[in-house]
Amino acid sequence: MATLTLTAPAAIAAPVWALVEECKSVETVFARGSGQGLFEGEATKFKDEIDARIDGPAITHHYELGSEMIEGHAYPALPVGSQDWDRALRSLGAAATGGGGFSYGASVDEGVEELHAYLKARASTCPDSLFVLGGYSQGAQVVGETYNEKLSDDLKRRVVYQALFGDPRLYLPEGQGLIPPACLGLPNKSEWRFDVPDCGTGTGSLGSRVPYLPVGFTSTTGLSCATHDFVCGASPYVWDQVGHGTYDEDGGSIYRASVEIAKRLKPLLPDAGVNDTVSLPGAGTAGLDVVFLIDSTGSMWGQIEATKAFAAEMADTIKVNRGRVALVEYKDAGDQFTARILSGFQEDTTEFNTQLTTIYASGGGDRPEATLHALMTAFNGLEWRNGATKAAVVLTDADYHDPDLVDGSTLASVAQRALEIDPVNVYPVVPSYFSSFYAALAQATTGQVIVNGGDTKAALTTALTRIQERPVAILRHPAYWGPVGQEFTFDASASYSPNSSIIRYDWDYNGDGTFEESGTTPVARHTYPAKWDGQMQVRMTDANGLIANASAAVHVGSGPRDALPAAPLNVKAVATSTAGGTSTVQVTWESSDPRVGIWGLSVDGIPAGAVDAAARTATITEVSRGKDVEIGVVGFTADHAMGTASTVTLPAVGSAYNFGGFMAPVDAAPALNVMTAGRAVPMQFSLGGDLGMDILAAGSPTSAPVTCDTGAALAEVETTSTAGSSSLSYDAAQGVYTYVWKTEKAWANSCRMFKLTLKDGSSHTALFKYRS
Repeated sequence: MATLTLTAPAAIAAPVWALVEECKSVETVFARGSGQGLFEGEATKFKDEIDARIDGPAITHHYELGSEMIEGHAYPALPVGSQDWDRALRSLGAAATGGGGFSYGASVDEGVEELHAYLKARASTCPDSLFVLGGYSQGAQVVGETYNEKLSDDLKRRVVYQALFGDPRLYLPEGQGLIPPACLGLPNKSEWRFDVPDCGTGTGSLGSRVPYLPVGFTSTTGLSCATHDFVCGASPYVWDQVGHGTYDEDGGSIYRASVEIAKRLKPLLPDAGVNDTVSLPGAGTAGLDVVFLIDSTGSMWGQIEATKAFAAEMADTIKVNRGRVALVEYKDAGDQFTARILSGFQEDTTEFNTQLTTIYASGGGDRPEATLHALMTAFNGLEWRNGATKAAVVLTDADYHDPDLVDGSTLASVAQRALEIDPVNVYPVVPSYFSSFYAALAQATTGQVIVNGGDTKAALTTALTRIQERPVAILRHPAYWGPVGQEFTFDASASYSPNSSIIRYDWDYNGDGTFEESGTTPVARHTYPAKWDGQMQVRMTDANGLIANASAAVHVGSGPRDALPAAPLNVKAVATSTAGGTSTVQVTWESSDPRVGIWGLSVDGIPAGAVDAAARTATITEVSRGKDVEIGVVGFTADHAMGTASTVTLPAVGSAYNFGGFMAPVDAAPALNVMTAGRAVPMQFSLGGDLGMDILAAGSPTSAPVTCDTGAALAEVETTSTAGSSSLSYDAAQGVYTYVWKTEKAWANSCRMFKLTLKDGSSHTALFKYRS
């Protein structure tokens, strides 16, 4: 009998479906944040917002990084990152390890390789497609590094826009320095700054990628960093990360980025029906926060019942405006209670309505009530949202004590506190015979008096309608810093009226309720003659007579980083042992800064550990040496606010040189060395032994002019000049190389960066400020 032999066919690799799917006009890629799963949160919001503006599946093809294996790479988004500073600081004195830096760096590298491979393959398959990139947190770092370091110019030109949210490697030079230029309200800003309200945001929690974008490709990136986001550098406090979770909120940064993406795509796809319209809701950038304060003394029983009926019907109206409501009940001094919060801010009005049923009219002594105390209770006890339009609706049939008999609050102190909360506008709903009395409170808080003619429900409806239809007031920054005698610029041009147009702006530069200037333009300038800290405000009126205001903190004579530790000096890192590609590294530094409460150690920007404030040396284990490693030292205050870091590069194992740092009298960057222009500077350093004189890269050393505050480059790099006939020398007895650098007298009253590049590719810098 014949034997039938079956031969299995050769294995055929399964296709990568994302690479072979039908080409679309717009191809999007999104990279998620640390520890996130696929197809959730910011990634889903990004996809949905773009689909809502670009006819969805008919026009767009979406890919999320890590969802397939591309050329052997799949982005894992490992849950290791800047949030570990909190753990490191709480584990003071525990062994410092560089393993986290290696793991996080490997995660980023894997994402970069996958994104690069995907874009190359998809661009080849779809030669007419346009690309839109997005990234959140670690994913923003991945997208930024891919664009900056991997993409060819031809491929970069096909990226219509990349939107980066909460990038831990953020770089905004206008937010750096003792007095950041942005904190004076100056209009000069990085081209990629998109949605960054905090003026002092300049460096991400993992340091900055410099340059942040390639030369010639700085106009197609939008960087967003929310207030209270330590990850991207908007807050110095490691525990202040509430803003890091706000990018996917309705009307938030991802929504605004989708509008910008649509604007970029519309002229390129004229027949695709791209929708680039902007919704201008009658609420702030974060929605609407309204607290109802109800006087429950004896005479109010009838109005309380009408208020309950109104509240039952207002839920849908509040929700449409991304609104939340809260409830405060108050009486007067001497009653069983004076003021209490019955319901905190919530979108669902169920609890609000339930708590309303517990209010009944009783008590009250003399006619004036504890209204000012009740307002302070609401201002200080409720969790108000940043960016929300805020209002306090006071329902009463009586006047108030000023000063308050309970806590001494005055009209002036209530108005000041209202300004400090972004601000809160007060709408008193009162009988006609008290309208004049309450006008002062309404005016001081830029609210309006609503006359209750007996129909309480109608009066409350009027109040809510005015709150929703009034202008939305927006200042560019929530706080400003600058020196005495220098001009501040306050810009409210982002403000709008949802149903009308703004016709007047009134400016109160010291928050005292007196408006020093008025006009029709949304930008004002003011110079403060003396040191001062307080609030300024702008009030705006639309053509319908509705008013609103915005406030900001102003700090004259100080900077946003004054209370934070300065960078340590003379940081050195030496490998004390190496095995299996990893080293134990001894780190030393110098500092006499009394603001330091804890020292933090990092490896490639990733937290490695922390030591006591008195320490000036630390050991880091498990430092991977496959490539050059950046070792960082940074001071934290006792309440965990991060100062300015200093870093030193530890060369890869197998690298020719072990650079030990510049020696006295020169300190490495970011320290600023002050010297007389025209003098020669001995730039001394050690490489761990005599490695000969052929150690410098071609054209090295170089120098370039920089800003004295930020160290940002101002002009092209220049080759240095040596002093006389001297150049590079080696002292065998000391084991020290010396390069004598000749400076120019013309450099007086300016700053410059010296850059020493060695033949192993490592670079080392020092900053100098020249006096005449």
